[in-house]
Amino acid sequence: MSPAVVWFRRDLRMTDNPALAAAASADDGVVAVFCFEPGLATGRHGCPNRNAYLLASLRELDENLKAAGSRLHHRHGDPAKEIPRLAAEIGAAKVHVNRDHTVHARRRDRAVASALADDGRELVGHSGLTCAEPAQILTGEGGPFRVFTPFYKAWLNAPRRDLAPKPRKLRPPEGTSKLEAGRPASESDMGIDAAPKRIAEADGPGERRGRERMRTAVDGCSDYKRMRDLPGPDRTTRLSPSLHFGTISARELETLIAAKRSEGAKTLRRQVCWRDFYLNVIRNFPGNRTEEYDERFRGMRWNDDPDSLAAWKEGRTGVPWIDAGMRQLLAEGWMHNRVRMAVASYLTKNLLIDWREGEAHFMHHLLDGDESQNNGNWQWSASTGVDPQPYFRIFNPIRQQKRFDPDGEYVRRWVPEVRELPDEHLATPWEAPEEVQKEANCVVGDDYPEPLVDLFESRDEALARYGDQRGSD
Repeated sequence: MSPAVVWFRRDLRMTDNPALAAAASADDGVVAVFCFEPGLATGRHGCPNRNAYLLASLRELDENLKAAGSRLHHRHGDPAKEIPRLAAEIGAAKVHVNRDHTVHARRRDRAVASALADDGRELVGHSGLTCAEPAQILTGEGGPFRVFTPFYKAWLNAPRRDLAPKPRKLRPPEGTSKLEAGRPASESDMGIDAAPKRIAEADGPGERRGRERMRTAVDGCSDYKRMRDLPGPDRTTRLSPSLHFGTISARELETLIAAKRSEGAKTLRRQVCWRDFYLNVIRNFPGNRTEEYDERFRGMRWNDDPDSLAAWKEGRTGVPWIDAGMRQLLAEGWMHNRVRMAVASYLTKNLLIDWREGEAHFMHHLLDGDESQNNGNWQWSASTGVDPQPYFRIFNPIRQQKRFDPDGEYVRRWVPEVRELPDEHLATPWEAPEEVQKEANCVVGDDYPEPLVDLFESRDEALARYGDQRGSD
């Protein structure tokens, strides 16, 4: 027998962690490690908010491992060098991981597996990231699903693993007391200052708070179907950052939800399935990272409008529903899903700006910035991806606000300029009579921006441009 290594990545938890449970069963002890890869701090979509959440979650994981008799080791550099080096140093025959499905993760793991194999060692993958393994969910023809609803039906019946036991005691391998533990990356190296630390802490990094939020979400899920679209009271689960970093287990969450019988529970479980669906998409169609899945929309003529893009990013579009969402993103590193769809539609179909600009902005700020889901959702909104929103269905932010924020609770929270407007003018300040604007201290053009574009004219332009592009194949 020999020691084992458990390599943590997006599974920063002790509970229901198949890789950790397997490594803990090694007779000669286990070493836990996290590797700070090149580009983690900045990379393609660097995000100080996400990095602050990561460091805080790693600190708690180290504390939990210490309580069980072990600790978290830190390595810096190329995992294809650092992980095999660590395995050789302690004489480990196996390195246990929970499989990831993104392009980068699969490429990285192939390189690590090859390097380990050259030294007679093995990278052992486990199903600890998803509810069901995407590779096992196939169409009748044996290919990957491109449409969510049939994927969901197959997903419901796909094989599931049992929940993994939480190790109560972890024993370090003999002779490793002097093994260099290393230090985590510094906050400055990760681009973290006071604001990201505040944002991450407010959301609740780490396993303990993630599990508290998971229990709250499951206990209250009977009301989820009714409340999920209302950003004012904000009764969504807020579990997406915990799921992204794996401070909670998607499989455990699904198990808890499935034990409930309400319509709200069924709705929430379906939402959890979207996460597996988009991992399935990015795994099977890696080109989605940079180009449209629907070839008909490749080469689409997007507007080059830096001023409007900046106004959208900063919440200065002159449309309260859009500005509220964009300001919430900057302040909290998170945005309500109902509003996410609206701001994405506005960027791509009113401003006619490339969806990749929005994808990058979201990834730079979101605590739950997950490549597969963010890419899938942006392509859905832009009508260019798998199973997308049809291009002729364009969100009307005025109607969205009136329907989902009828008393203005959400908009007034994030757009104080319009706070004193009467309800009937809250969604369209530019239409309020001049005397109403003055009385409400919201003179459009002075106190609050004029709309960047006419919503109806820009909608017609989008329909024409999308229609021309789609018909050109």
